[in-house]
Amino acid sequence: MLEEDYYLTNFRSLVSFVGQTYDGLLTDDEKRWQNAILGASEPAQRLYVRLISRKASIFRLGKLRYPEIRSIEAAALELTDIGLGTTDAPDDIDVLIKAHTKPELLKLLSLSSEQKLSRAALDELLISRNEAGDIELLQQNSDWFGLMGIAEFIVFKLCFFGNCYQDLSEFVLADLGVFNYERYRIDERSRVFQSREQIDDHLRYFECVATWEQTDQSDVQALLALNELLPANKQHDAHLTRRVNRMHNTIARQLERLDRPSDALRLYQQSDKPPSRERQVRVLLKLERAAEAKQLCDTILAEPYADEEIQFVETIQPKLYKLLNLPSPTKTRFRPVTTKLTLKAGNDRVEFIARDFYSQFGECFYVENSLINGVLGLFIWDIVFAPVEGVFYNPFQSAPADFYQPEFVHTRASMLEERFKELDDPLRFSARVWERFEHSRGISNPLVSWHYLSDELLSLALIRIPVDHWCVLFRRILADLRNHTSGLPDLILFPKDGAYEMLEIKGPGDVVQKNQRRWMAYFAEHRIPYRVVHIRWANQTTPA
Repeated sequence: MLEEDYYLTNFRSLVSFVGQTYDGLLTDDEKRWQNAILGASEPAQRLYVRLISRKASIFRLGKLRYPEIRSIEAAALELTDIGLGTTDAPDDIDVLIKAHTKPELLKLLSLSSEQKLSRAALDELLISRNEAGDIELLQQNSDWFGLMGIAEFIVFKLCFFGNCYQDLSEFVLADLGVFNYERYRIDERSRVFQSREQIDDHLRYFECVATWEQTDQSDVQALLALNELLPANKQHDAHLTRRVNRMHNTIARQLERLDRPSDALRLYQQSDKPPSRERQVRVLLKLERAAEAKQLCDTILAEPYADEEIQFVETIQPKLYKLLNLPSPTKTRFRPVTTKLTLKAGNDRVEFIARDFYSQFGECFYVENSLINGVLGLFIWDIVFAPVEGVFYNPFQSAPADFYQPEFVHTRASMLEERFKELDDPLRFSARVWERFEHSRGISNPLVSWHYLSDELLSLALIRIPVDHWCVLFRRILADLRNHTSGLPDLILFPKDGAYEMLEIKGPGDVVQKNQRRWMAYFAEHRIPYRVVHIRWANQTTPA
């Protein structure tokens, strides 16, 4: 059960945290805003927090209803006195219209003859005529309150959440016990923003996002102009680089749709975020520059950014080689170990029916992506939450900001290599995993699904799976955390006579996915026991 003032407590925590962590980077206006709101009375703070969470910034006082605020008028007057609000009526006809219901507009403006119009049509009519009399009548109909300090609050949100759109619901989830977060250090040395220029660059990026949402998507010049507005990122901020690259890709894709391939290619070349290189290849082929497309494909295969890039090149190569009159590269198709199994159909998922069947041969668990990832998460728990500079915005993160990026491993390479030495000693490895399992149970970790990781499963896995197998499995996951944390087999079987086997269950009509196939090829290379089990139901007359 949440306390009545939970939202106010959360707001104060956010403001105080940012004020303390970023004191030297805040402007005088931002510090004045902080001091003003924290120095206001509780009713005034409550009203401010309630209103700043809403989409509008101008309100009719008589329409505001918050039972916990005894006098909304008094709170609004106090906010006005300390520079966080204004009682001036808006003079924008659009704002005035949106603050009123349709019946109110029809009555106030004597528009009974227009009552059959839809709300949208009525609004359009009033905006188009934009009469001074309409504006005056709507202004005089209410006492008004306009919220101020919004720009300052956006800066505080950016510093706390790392974006300008998130809200205080993260606190609510923590208050309700939905998520429990690890405690990690955030101080002046490890904070995300190390300069005011970084903050301003991120603000500019989010302004560009807002501009994109309002831009005519068919206006090529507007799209190109928006691309030029993106921050230059002189601070080499990795988070900003990813964001700007994403926007380059988005604008470039729209230019493709508008049949501007050369412009699109130039923008894609400014980005190294997938699918930038894939799109470049496609654009080059459209521009009949197949030799350059092949050269880029060769580069991708030599240094892929992600699995999807490899998938793309493998798909496009036959067409590319045909265009260049080159012999297609020969590649032996990997065939996973496969068996067929006939079972009686039931109401449960096919994986669970198969699990129950294999349980007669030993202990069988449904694990999918939870076991290997989970043990890795326990094994490197403290490294995941190490106070690396620029990865933790606030105390409510289940993962560092760079977790699914290549720099996660690069930044922590020495820590990871030192930790992997413990895999030389099975007892030491097992002890570390168990200690973390007991100490951190229930705390959010991007690799650990506590619901699936039971004591019994963990005990058998640590006993039966050799440490050299854990090592190669961990290394592949860490090579691409975004893609390699999925595609692992559904079940793990611990036979009565020892050892283990991973089982990928495929029901009728289901096939092995590409990411699963790559995992299986890796299993085969490292002699990790696995197989694909194709299920058919007993009442079927055709093979699965």
